Amino acid sequence: MNKQKSVYAYHPDTGEFLGITTANLSPLDVEETWLIPAHATEQEPPPAGDKQVAVYRDNGWQLAADFRTIKLWSQASAQPVTAKIGDTPDSLQATELEPPSFAIWVGRGWQIDAVAQRAAQALTVEAETASRRAVADAAIVPLEDAVELEMATPAELAAMKSWKRYRVMLSRVPQQPGYPAAIEWPTAP
Repeated sequence: MNKQKSVYAYHPDTGEFLGITTANLSPLDVEETWLIPAHATEQEPPPAGDKQVAVYRDNGWQLAADFRTIKLWSQASAQPVTAKIGDTPDSLQATELEPPSFAIWVGRGWQIDAVAQRAAQALTVEAETASRRAVADAAIVPLEDAVELEMATPAELAAMKSWKRYRVMLSRVPQQPGYPAAIEWPTAP
């Protein structure tokens, strides 16, 4: 007589089918009594399809949606969403379509929020302008000191003029036709 048989294990919290394990025949009973491990059943789970998982609930197997391994994105925030057993893109108000930068969900797809994109580009350009301006300011200060103290050489006067011209050109960056998406940065002296 066979002293083991296959049974089907499931997760104690989620009920998710984990695999096949074995039950042993009880050595104490004369009749055929199987010692089924905790969180296992003799009932065979149904085969799960694509994006499904077999789940043991209410003393029986059910098929549930399983999007846990699929990347999902919130239609409201364009941020990643983590699915649990039973969640679907519809129930999570999510999509499998990865959003581009500055995305907003419109109807059945992503569109770029041009206002947000432009604002982010403007912030990036402003930060770069400030960085370049700081370099120019640092170069100009000692040259201005030399002029004020009447110690400036002709080369220092020319350098100060070049740095000041550069600083003026930086201040005009927002007036460029492609601003903020396309910038032609002035060349530092």
